[in-house]
Amino acid sequence: MQKYDWDELRDQMDQPYGQMTLMCDGFRVELMQYTNAKSRSWCTAVFVNDSRKYEWLRMEGDQPEHEEARRFYRRSTKKMFSGAEIALYRKTAGKKRADELASKTITSVTWDWSNFNALKKHLEANNTSIERLH
Repeated sequence: MQKYDWDELRDQMDQPYGQMTLMCDGFRVELMQYTNAKSRSWCTAVFVNDSRKYEWLRMEGDQPEHEEARRFYRRSTKKMFSGAEIALYRKTAGKKRADELASKTITSVTWDWSNFNALKKHLEANNTSIERLH
């Protein structure tokens, strides 16, 4: 896609309930704007080949099992324990055990994107051919 196409896609996604269809390396990718009621903000939902399957969200270690998730979904990493929990472990179990727990993370993928620039960067990094269908 050219810069003009990306600008048009951004304009389309800035509108309420905007929609755009792309063809990325043989996958038909549909991007749709919707309102996230929890955060009261706009998000972009990603549909691959007109569907979203929970099976695609499965992870093997810290990597997605399915190609669709790797190419189009947002990867998120969070700490397994909060700072308060780590401080409590440091008092009760010692510094070594607390440091082990502090390094543990949970990695997941989700089909929602709240940042257009992050979506664009991810699509360009993981797909060789991106075409705008409409």
